[in-house]
Amino acid sequence: MNPDPAARPTRVRFLIVAVTCIAAMFMYIDRACLSQVQIKADVQRDLNLEDWQMEWIFSAFFWSYALTQVPSGFLGPALGLRRTLTILLFTWSLCTAVCGLTTGFFGLFAARLAVGISEAGAYPTAAALVKGWFPLSARGRANGIVSVGGRVGWAVSYFLTPLLLSLTFDWRGVLIIYGAVGMIWALVFWWIARDTPRLHPWSNAAEADYPGPMPLPTPPGQGWADTQMAFSALATSRNMWLVGVTLFGINIGWAFLITKLPTVLKERFHAVGSDNDTIASIPAWAGIIGMFAGGFLGDACVRRFGLRRGRAWPIGSMLIVASLAYLACTQFENPWSVAVALGIMALASDIAIPSIWAFAQDVGGRYTGATIGFGNMIGNFGAAASPILLGYIQRTHGWNAMFVSCSVCFALAAVAALNLNATKPVIRDDH
Repeated sequence: MNPDPAARPTRVRFLIVAVTCIAAMFMYIDRACLSQVQIKADVQRDLNLEDWQMEWIFSAFFWSYALTQVPSGFLGPALGLRRTLTILLFTWSLCTAVCGLTTGFFGLFAARLAVGISEAGAYPTAAALVKGWFPLSARGRANGIVSVGGRVGWAVSYFLTPLLLSLTFDWRGVLIIYGAVGMIWALVFWWIARDTPRLHPWSNAAEADYPGPMPLPTPPGQGWADTQMAFSALATSRNMWLVGVTLFGINIGWAFLITKLPTVLKERFHAVGSDNDTIASIPAWAGIIGMFAGGFLGDACVRRFGLRRGRAWPIGSMLIVASLAYLACTQFENPWSVAVALGIMALASDIAIPSIWAFAQDVGGRYTGATIGFGNMIGNFGAAASPILLGYIQRTHGWNAMFVSCSVCFALAAVAALNLNATKPVIRDDH
């Protein structure tokens, strides 16, 4: 029996995690769909774009996503978590539909920037929502389930996108459909979600007993000063820079799966048609397993080894495995072998992700959203640089040099992760 009554799952908790998980599905469908329609429908040829222009379009999402992480992390406490996530989901879905209406480089680049801006606050807000519904002893599992939603959306899109294209829709129609369905789900999320159990009309007595952390009252005129204090604490925290370096290294290698993997399989390993879809989806399905297992593993490690080692060890050890998996890619010529190695990489790195989220919740206090936003900002500079940097390395030094570079980035991330200390809060929380 779980010794913490507040950690016991209840029906509305399951519902909150479920609707947030599906929101994450739409986030990853919209994040990954451009590289998929590029392979299937050749967006680059249709818009008459050069290779370097397409690389910048792929990176556009991550630049704006990174730069707006911290300010968007403050949106949840300011506007309310339910309201914030609803607005963000509706907006990024709308911007995805707009991508399907563009006619050239600048229009598509701007639309992808807008998708990145509107998605930037999603995970920080979702993490704050999870913290409001789940105590420390159950956060790893809840974070893992929400994160699984993103990976499911990514994996399913490898089959859904070709299906929609086969139904006579062109790439523009596919993007518009994805955007429209996401906007509908934003309305469903608004209907079901609430910031904490005490605010939900469907909560039972057991759920209401765990009210979740509530925002501290801010004296009139002190909001800006409070925000400045929080940002200063984040910017001077050793923990936050370590988690930023961890995510930076992870995202260099991981963003390759979103932005370049289908192209690499086609050009380097000559995988085409349905084979390309199936092979490219292997890391996504492995990531689903990793995200789900990572939440349980992270919680178990905290119970067994304590908060500091229980958070740092699962992250660092899994990133070492991911580094070795990328290194193994240099030894293979068969696309299926490379996909299995990348699947191991995705499995290991995604096992680490729920613990990274939980770490930010542990040290962030009432500024959990901004804490995750700060780490994600640094991390997603790595994702933004990934298609440009890896494209340059591949063109000048070859495919194996690109895989080795990703391996080195994961190794550096592992070193930073092993030095994280979840017992040292960035901002003290009196609740």
